[in-house]
Amino acid sequence: MNLIDKVILEWSYRTKKGYPDINNKEDINIFESLFGFNPLVAELVKLEYDVLTPAAKKLAEKIIEEFEITKDQIKPASKTHIVIYTDDRPSLLNSFENSGNYGPNLLNKKGKFKVDGISITLKPTGVKAGEFFELKPQQLGITLDKKISLQTLQNELINGVKNNKVLDDIQKKALLLAITGKGALSDEEKEQLPRGFFNEVNKNFGEPHGALLYGLQIGCDSVEFPGAGNYRLLDYILYKGEERIQVSAKSGSSVGNTVKYIDVIKLVDLLDGEVSDKIRNFTNIINNNSVYEGAFKAIEVFGSNALKNQVKEYKKIYPHFPKLGKKPEDEQSHRDRIIIEKAFVKEINNDPDLNFNDIFNNYVEVKYVKYFLNPVSLQGVVKVIESGNFKVSHLSKNSPNHDSDKLGLKVSKSK
Repeated sequence: MNLIDKVILEWSYRTKKGYPDINNKEDINIFESLFGFNPLVAELVKLEYDVLTPAAKKLAEKIIEEFEITKDQIKPASKTHIVIYTDDRPSLLNSFENSGNYGPNLLNKKGKFKVDGISITLKPTGVKAGEFFELKPQQLGITLDKKISLQTLQNELINGVKNNKVLDDIQKKALLLAITGKGALSDEEKEQLPRGFFNEVNKNFGEPHGALLYGLQIGCDSVEFPGAGNYRLLDYILYKGEERIQVSAKSGSSVGNTVKYIDVIKLVDLLDGEVSDKIRNFTNIINNNSVYEGAFKAIEVFGSNALKNQVKEYKKIYPHFPKLGKKPEDEQSHRDRIIIEKAFVKEINNDPDLNFNDIFNNYVEVKYVKYFLNPVSLQGVVKVIESGNFKVSHLSKNSPNHDSDKLGLKVSKSK
């Protein structure tokens, strides 16, 4: 199976109909959540500052002075398209809107302006984007779908950093120090490392570097990074001789993103395990319905009478449901929907018949390895949650500004 086939298979598996439809907005959103870009929108190129026309440069200089950003943050997409990369887009967007010098925001909550034929786009870095510094395993040239030695992994990491065309010299020096333990940065150099750099290092670079650190720590000799969608619930496999150690890589203060119910049930079925009809029915409802409809349909079956009545009232107030808009005037419909959804999450977290804790700990044989790059010592640190030591609960990640995730499982370390 080639890479394109794997992409289509993974995308198809997660769509409601079992196959993707490019005219279906939800299917496109699923693709973007999986692979980090919209397949219908060309990715912005990153050109040198000097490609800008004199008029565009004059506007860019005005922006740099007014909003105290650096010239390095501007990577034009064309000679008349200024693209500003920032690790705090909401604040910068607010400053642009309050300025009144750049016209109306043409892209709600994301930031796009146009002045005298010159486009201005605000693009997030770090956790919000995870793409700016190009530190994902495949972007670093890490071998996929093949077992490699830890020494080979270290060499590929070193070469990937050295050949990276986005990182500046100080950023490369920091990562090479983390990989090899050699070299040092002055305090002045460390101060030049932006917050977005560390966010993205922890999120993306932390997967292969964490594999190297943890593998060496427990005496492993090799590692395999599966291609997209080949394995569920894990990011890499470490090998100690014939022993396989399955790992899910995480970053930040929490264990990670929500786990899909269906992925857990499919793993149980693969191992000929057993789950109750109630849990299987609940999983199918969430999996087979859209983000907006899933929780409401589950409430119809598993919710309290009070929540069932709230859903009925909601549908009276918003008769166009589930076709909810994305404009500012639509925000209240999302806010009200999410209030009901989160109340339902509280209910099911207190329902022992919908508790996934035992299922997860009995069947998900994966270690959670959390990675953190210390911004002072520039040493990578890994912390491990062993399989069988998970605390699992239901979670809604949605908010009025981000209403695009189905209910899932939050995984943390049991106390």
